[in-house]
Amino acid sequence: MKRLLICLLLSGCQTFAQTPLAAVLQTPSEEIPRTVAKMLGISEVKLANNALINDSQLLIERSKLQGLSLEKPEVFRLSLIGKSCYLERMSTREKRELKEALCKVK
Repeated sequence: MKRLLICLLLSGCQTFAQTPLAAVLQTPSEEIPRTVAKMLGISEVKLANNALINDSQLLIERSKLQGLSLEKPEVFRLSLIGKSCYLERMSTREKRELKEALCKVK
């Protein structure tokens, strides 16, 4: 009985550790625009210097050549899973681990 309780407690801790937590960047990172561009399949994307510093979500609007764009913006979310930082494209659920960016729980 004691062993069962220990196993349940350990598996519960493991599950909790794998829960994604909303995150923000500790400092700006050049890895973010590179990763966003790769996920969108484009050569480059320009982001504000404070992107993902105060908020865990990033909205990318399509380029407007003339007038308004009626396309929905792409939404990206930054999260921490354990000690690893991930960027997720919400429309496709594609998730990429960030190796250079320093994240913290929002």
